[in-house]
Amino acid sequence: MDCFVIVVDNAVAARIVERVLADSRVDVRNEQERSNAMMSATRILFYDTTPTVLLLDSDSLEDRAIEEEQLEIGGYLRRGSGGHPNRLVLAIPQVEGVLFSDRAGLENALGKKIKDDDFFEARFRPKAVFYRLLGKKNPQERALAVIDRIDETSLRRMAAHPVIRDIRQFIDDVERGKTGRTAKVRRAS
Repeated sequence: MDCFVIVVDNAVAARIVERVLADSRVDVRNEQERSNAMMSATRILFYDTTPTVLLLDSDSLEDRAIEEEQLEIGGYLRRGSGGHPNRLVLAIPQVEGVLFSDRAGLENALGKKIKDDDFFEARFRPKAVFYRLLGKKNPQERALAVIDRIDETSLRRMAAHPVIRDIRQFIDDVERGKTGRTAKVRRAS
């Protein structure tokens, strides 16, 4: 396969995936809203027939809520896929958790230490903690700048996060012809 698409619903998630995954075969598309991301993923699958990952935040740690989301969104993706390889990856609880998987690398990119309490809270609310660490002025712009400052060593360590591993596994499965034609839902926690 020459190309894979990863569809996300915000610019910060897109930049995290682009930097940490660092795969020239992957086109990361930011659709800016959850519903737009879902529709875009099915449109790409049905019309372009490109293997596609839909990456969304679970925004929950509760098993029941996560399972309902997997069933609902996974079913939507499967019905709209035209039978082409696809995967729903739910980042539990949020994609920003990838950044906290290498504390030293994130601290270096932020230019400051992360308090132990903040680091602990980030296990449950990584997006809120990340934005709090950035401050109130231009948070999205600052978030993208911090992500761009993460060094290569830290990016390699962050690539071990379940979200990135699940995306990489999907790409490997498709290339080896080991993926089914229906959605495989992953819980990337």
